[in-house]
Amino acid sequence: MKLLDRYILRGFLINYVIALTVMIGLYVVIDLFFNLDEFTKEGDRFMVGAMRRVLDYYGHQMMLYFAQLSGVITVVAACGTLARMHRLNELTAVLASGTSLHRVALPLVVAGLFMNALWLFDQEALIPRFAHKLARRHDDLEGRMVAQVWFLPDRENALLSARSFLPRTGEIFGLMVLHRDAQGRLTHITRADTARWDEEAHAWALTVGIEEHPAQVVSGTGGDFRRPVRHYPSDLRPSDVAVQQASQWTSYLSLKDLSEVQRRFADDRQFVVAKHARITAPIMNMILLLLGLPFFLTRERVSMVVSGGRCILLCGACFAFGFFTQNMDFSAMLNQPALPVWLPVLIFGPIAVYAVEGLKT
Repeated sequence: MKLLDRYILRGFLINYVIALTVMIGLYVVIDLFFNLDEFTKEGDRFMVGAMRRVLDYYGHQMMLYFAQLSGVITVVAACGTLARMHRLNELTAVLASGTSLHRVALPLVVAGLFMNALWLFDQEALIPRFAHKLARRHDDLEGRMVAQVWFLPDRENALLSARSFLPRTGEIFGLMVLHRDAQGRLTHITRADTARWDEEAHAWALTVGIEEHPAQVVSGTGGDFRRPVRHYPSDLRPSDVAVQQASQWTSYLSLKDLSEVQRRFADDRQFVVAKHARITAPIMNMILLLLGLPFFLTRERVSMVVSGGRCILLCGACFAFGFFTQNMDFSAMLNQPALPVWLPVLIFGPIAVYAVEGLKT
């Protein structure tokens, strides 16, 4: 690693830490402003209990905030590094030494790849591990509020429902599981008054558990067939049930888990889009970086304010277009639900490559 590389990377890391602190801090402050009252409980002394809940909640949420803002933070840090070098005439000195602007951009591109690796570790390892913490509501960090469960997909094409689920203890009340064959036809039903997770058996331990076989699917019985059952083997742990109660629970899953859920839901558009959005996310992070660098990699004297404004417009348009294509339903127009997710890559990718290749060095 040359002296120039070390100098650029040191400036990048300093700017990255600043941008990371400012952006995630702003995210936390805005969210806390609207939800501060949700963390306070009667009997809290000197706000100690509220502060503990705030630290507990946002300490885990920062993993999710980083996953959402990682690409933008990298662009801001890289462009801030080049803007400082430009303002201090350091780029002029670098060019005078015979070093091209492409060579100046190289350590920033490598740093962007490294930050993508951090994003990958955060999204695929940390977030799925702490998904049950991320899925908590502001006003129910202890999991005391009872929730209803409706038709969660389980192993062997089964659908799990419950009258109520208590996240704190992991108990299910009024369990009903619809067992289906490969064609989606009902085969039998498992019911229970209560269910507790048995980790050793990898199953729910049932209280007053009954397996019911309706007459129409049991040949020659002349009536319904029932038998008592003590366990219901399942792929859904209490933490999985709690996670799937959140509105954006697919963002807490790893790519492997998304593929499994997509299979269970018979390639439902929502999960196809979520899977491909996870694949395109690191590509879009690098495209944003390549779109922003050319505005500050120039041998001419330009206004940093003007260059920054243009950079924000172009990168913002790319970011907004990616958000639009992921959240709009194009199924009525397109037979391929994954295609809109790849449109930002197909449109802005060539633009980014052309902009970097066209640098006048």
